[in-house]
Amino acid sequence: MQRAKTLTRLLKHLVEVVAEEADQNPAFAAKLDGILAEVSSASGKRPKGAKGAPADEVPDVYAEYQQKGEEEFRFWLRGLSVAVLKGIVKANGFDPGKVSRPWTEPDKFVGLITEQLKARLSRGAAFMTRKSVGGGAAGAAEGNEERP
Repeated sequence: MQRAKTLTRLLKHLVEVVAEEADQNPAFAAKLDGILAEVSSASGKRPKGAKGAPADEVPDVYAEYQQKGEEEFRFWLRGLSVAVLKGIVKANGFDPGKVSRPWTEPDKFVGLITEQLKARLSRGAAFMTRKSVGGGAAGAAEGNEERP
């Protein structure tokens, strides 16, 4: 019985460390989501407590921003549901501090997404998600060309 309690305690600490790393490292969180998605897709259900849009319903905001420009992009975001906006924030790691979790107003998400996107585009491709760098439109943003 003592051995089972020790193993339970060990696994609990391991899960806490993994969760902490996922909160601080968006790349790690994405890998973890990919692994856990395999488990949840086998059951056909989303994990308990999963909020926001599923990953396949989250639009590529980098491409949309490049195509529309800031003002039209903001207008386009306002037309999306709160679930999709939360999905965009989560998929792109726009809120590592999880400040936006209790938000229900779309305008707050619009501001957060737009500001985070502008900041990442101004810093270059190293700060964009893997999906956007490989997919291209954001990597070709003005000022983000590779330098020799």
